[in-house]
Amino acid sequence: MKFWPQKKWKQILLIAVLTFVIVVASLLVFVMATINSDHISELEILNESGTKKALVIYHPGLSSFMKDTTYAFAEGLVENGWRAEITTASSEAPTDLSEYSVLVLGSPVYADNPSETIQRHVERIGDMNGMDTVLLVTSAGSEGGAEASMQRTVEVHGGNIVEIVSLYTSIPNDGDPLELAKESGRELVIE
Repeated sequence: MKFWPQKKWKQILLIAVLTFVIVVASLLVFVMATINSDHISELEILNESGTKKALVIYHPGLSSFMKDTTYAFAEGLVENGWRAEITTASSEAPTDLSEYSVLVLGSPVYADNPSETIQRHVERIGDMNGMDTVLLVTSAGSEGGAEASMQRTVEVHGGNIVEIVSLYTSIPNDGDPLELAKESGRELVIE
């Protein structure tokens, strides 16, 4: 049995199918590399004179929604008098939590799971010593267990979940998602 067909139309069809498979496989490799890789960014400080300090670490995701949500939450913190230090999850992000009152972890959902970069960063932190932690979770329409997975990871490392905020791009939220994120930051109370 020959692999290469003799008829011209079958050759064209085979080339089209092989091209499609190669393109899809390349796209999948690119997406998997993007969602599982660290994104190094500078530590940005909002409200340097804030009375309490929040460390905000997020994975940017494939769209701007996670970053926008994270910054909206941080703006709410600032309106509430916090100093917010924001960066992306990477080997360069802070792991010493001793000078912070709260840790905010932001992750988009991929295949019902949180970003591996957020999970790796919590592992780099190690013992969280009861650190109050807020989880920001963004997804198209369902977090599919990502909240519970992130919560388990934080709790296994000794963190204390004080709030979980889930926002969606494709299904209705109870208002504008960025305003909801800002409101959550504004209303955060840590003793």
